[in-house]
Amino acid sequence: RGRAGRGDRHPDTLMSVYNLGSLLQKQGRLGDAIPLFREELQGCAARFGKGHEETQSSAGNLLALLKKAGRQREADEIAATYGV
Repeated sequence: RGRAGRGDRHPDTLMSVYNLGSLLQKQGRLGDAIPLFREELQGCAARFGKGHEETQSSAGNLLALLKKAGRQREADEIAATYGV
C-alpha cells in the first residue's frame, strides 16, 4: 500500500522513512539522511504532538545526526523547539 494507500503520517510510513534515513546514515550519507529524519520528525509531530515519546525520540535522532554532520545551529534549533 505505501504512502499513497496509508498516507504520509501513518506510523508504518513514518517507520519506513526513518529506516531509510538510518540506512543512509550508516552508509555515511548524512546529507541524504537528514531530510528523511526531518520528514519523520515532522510527521510524528503532526500525528502525535510535540511532547509525545515518538516525537521526542525522533527529535533526538535528528539532533544527533545534525551534530554528527557538523550542523550545530540546526541541532540547537531542534533542541529548542522540541526540548531535547
